[in-house]
Amino acid sequence: MDRTERNAESERTSDATIEIPLMPGARTFTLEVFEGDTSRLHTIDEVPKVFGSSRSAEVRLSDRTVSGTHCALSVDGDRLLVRDLGSTNGTFVGCARVEQAWASAGATITIGETQIVVHAYAEEHQRASMWAKEAPLEGIAGGSLAMRKLAARVRRLSNMAAPVLILGETGTGKELVARALHDAGRRAEGPFVPVNVAALPRDLVESLLFGHERGAFTGAVHKQYGAFGDAEQGTLFLDEIGELPLDAQPKLLRALDGYAIKRVGERGAGERADVRVIAATHKSLASDVAESRFRRDLYHRLEAFVIEIPPLRERPGDIAAIARRLLFLHADELGERSLTPGALARLSAHDWPGNVRELRNVLLRTTEVAEDPRLITEACISSVLRTKTPSGPPPEITKDYAGSLLKKARGNVAAAARAAGLPRTSFRKLVGR
Repeated sequence: MDRTERNAESERTSDATIEIPLMPGARTFTLEVFEGDTSRLHTIDEVPKVFGSSRSAEVRLSDRTVSGTHCALSVDGDRLLVRDLGSTNGTFVGCARVEQAWASAGATITIGETQIVVHAYAEEHQRASMWAKEAPLEGIAGGSLAMRKLAARVRRLSNMAAPVLILGETGTGKELVARALHDAGRRAEGPFVPVNVAALPRDLVESLLFGHERGAFTGAVHKQYGAFGDAEQGTLFLDEIGELPLDAQPKLLRALDGYAIKRVGERGAGERADVRVIAATHKSLASDVAESRFRRDLYHRLEAFVIEIPPLRERPGDIAAIARRLLFLHADELGERSLTPGALARLSAHDWPGNVRELRNVLLRTTEVAEDPRLITEACISSVLRTKTPSGPPPEITKDYAGSLLKKARGNVAAAARAAGLPRTSFRKLVGR
């Protein structure tokens, strides 16, 4: 990446030292380093460790945007001291470019395109070490404590026969978690059958789920086994389970209780299904039960185990890893693209009401505005984000940062305001014009 562009894109502070709120009592820090699509752990104590791309660095990185000796990290009493070593592309703590700073548990340090997440508590060390030994779960990205707990819970529940209910807002990746449950368990060799219950025609719900006999109704010219039959010895994922019609719910309850399933029009006793059911919803099923829109007994049968996926706004430290993962998955259509630190900061500042789905769409839309097809800059992100117009500048847009954007735009307030994602009037107030 061009040094001038990187500096203009990402400068936040001069040579001031930034102090970040501390978590007392930590004498050792565990650092999780996210480089590309992989992560690894390092323990830091009072002896400084140099991070860089040269052979002389204690922690050597293959990231081409990292300088040979980029930064040094060490424990200073109960704090983590971060020092930039004259790097080309800068060292960032949170959104701020720093020469020296103190960081605490939960902080994210960015050098080049590599992110370093700080963990400080002893129990977090133990959990991080334990989880790091596990193979990564496909579809579950991010190194936040919340996602580590989720991944650990997926592994624990993967071989259970009981149903699992996945709760999460739209776009959080409920089907990906369901597939991870399937892939990590003993049914991995069997089929994974996803069904969007909300998309099923109401008059065909039972037929599509449980199957039908030939001639069972007009148009039934062939025998069909339904989703349960297709998922035999595997996993059936019922997304938007709250949309299942009330008259079909007793049959699902019987299937979950191990009773034989009869296809529509079947005259025999039916057959028991060897299927694990995972259900998901973005709604409150408890509220639907209270309002008699969902059977109480089915609700309690489904909630034997519950996995809640936190929305993206509650884990901004995961955004960089997820964004890089999405770029990797879409490399065939987008080509190899990377994110500048300024772009990552802008992504982390957004509240993502559409969660990972919205993040994916924003990254895809940057192809229309990017000047360099290999690079996604902060200006690219700001131009495509569909945010609500704020009454004032969001807290992450500081006066110094706004000034650097104005300088980069050569005094053009309109262009600088667009890059900041702010209305022109709010931007003028921020820079004092």
